[in-house]
Amino acid sequence: MNDPEYKSNPSAQGAHHTDPSEVPFATELPEGEIEVIDGRAMVNGRAVVNRDWMVKRTGAARVTVNLWYRKRHEAPEYMTDDEGNEVKVPRHPEKKMKIRRVDFYDEREFEAFYAALQLRKKQKVLPTSPDLYEGDVEDRISINQAAEFFHFAGPNVIRKYLKDNPGYFPDSVGTVEGPSGRQIPAFRRGDLQDFDRKRQGDNTGTAGRPEGHPQSRERKPETEERIATALAFIREQGGHRRGMGAQLAARHNEPTWKWERAVKEARMKLIREGE
Repeated sequence: MNDPEYKSNPSAQGAHHTDPSEVPFATELPEGEIEVIDGRAMVNGRAVVNRDWMVKRTGAARVTVNLWYRKRHEAPEYMTDDEGNEVKVPRHPEKKMKIRRVDFYDEREFEAFYAALQLRKKQKVLPTSPDLYEGDVEDRISINQAAEFFHFAGPNVIRKYLKDNPGYFPDSVGTVEGPSGRQIPAFRRGDLQDFDRKRQGDNTGTAGRPEGHPQSRERKPETEERIATALAFIREQGGHRRGMGAQLAARHNEPTWKWERAVKEARMKLIREGE
């Protein structure tokens, strides 16, 4: 067919003949032309993604993903990168096209935006108190003290994390006496240290501590001694029984939780050794 209008107007040829490589990048695409898999598609050799994909990619709530786009013009123009250089802030990408009436965005531009967002969030985190790394990893830290270590506004910040974001902040391992005499949640020091490294994005084990401060992951001698005592006690009794931690605590006049932890470690040692 030699009709010039037919050649110049793809829509006149029928949607099923449209070549995606010839479709302008920012446009409405005919249904059925582009294959979308889990919120991602390839157009002109470039990946585009929708907000469902963003939710899965980042783990953020849908309302948060929507907010990123709505506030895209409020981001600072420049930021400091990890090497101390001032760089331009990648903003949330604009809508590139619609596929089946759903907005899609350039994947590469979104990844740049998200990486910069994570870096800015990391830079806003106040340095953790070095006191978090002073002491035995098995120590129990009150919710009030934990909030102070991380410079949170107060213990209610931790309570909100535990309620609204399960798995983000370490679970409580028991209670300790609070300032008013009431029992308040307590956390294992080692778990708080692990949380600190995770939230800082640092897997080297040095986040939150001043330069040159050694990593304190070893148990104190008294902790090792409790584990050895618990191990001997379990063997003497012919195996583990419920209440052993309380028995040992009463015998040594120490908090029950310390001996419950020692008994647990002793049991794990026996299991590893095949006893």
